[in-house]
Amino acid sequence: MDLLGHGYLTGGFQPQVGGALPLNAITQMDSTMKNWISNTKINALLEAGSQKFDGVKVKRDLIEYCDRYQKIYPFEILEEPLNFLINNVSSDDKYREMHALLRIAAEEYCISLNEISEALLDLIDTRVLATDQAKKIINHLFEAFSCNEKPEDFIPREDAYLCKKLFATASS
Repeated sequence: MDLLGHGYLTGGFQPQVGGALPLNAITQMDSTMKNWISNTKINALLEAGSQKFDGVKVKRDLIEYCDRYQKIYPFEILEEPLNFLINNVSSDDKYREMHALLRIAAEEYCISLNEISEALLDLIDTRVLATDQAKKIINHLFEAFSCNEKPEDFIPREDAYLCKKLFATASS
């Protein structure tokens, strides 16, 4: 059971003996995380469109993007927080519960879960995204993808997807 009484933590992930990183190593990764988006079209699009940037619409698109990742690489612990964000629930009690679940997920011994959880924490804690926050969230998601796929496989695909998604947002 987790701290909120749920009978799950991370879905199908089971830590391997001797394979887990110490917690301080996981918390230190954020400051040393690779900049996955620096040479991408989405980065250039965000830079160029920063004056027309609609932080509310981009937030909705990035919530959908996190849900897309969850459908590809599911974690049971993220289902409720994602539904909370997708449905745009306005409840302080529910917010605190979902925030606590995301904090637990962000501290698990699974880097891809940590990264998607950090992205969701940024989204749950921010009403209107700034360009730099959007880049940070996308970078967390690319880091999560890098745990499961080779960069040459996911970066072109995800970059094209985000350009189409965010360009459609910018032009609407």
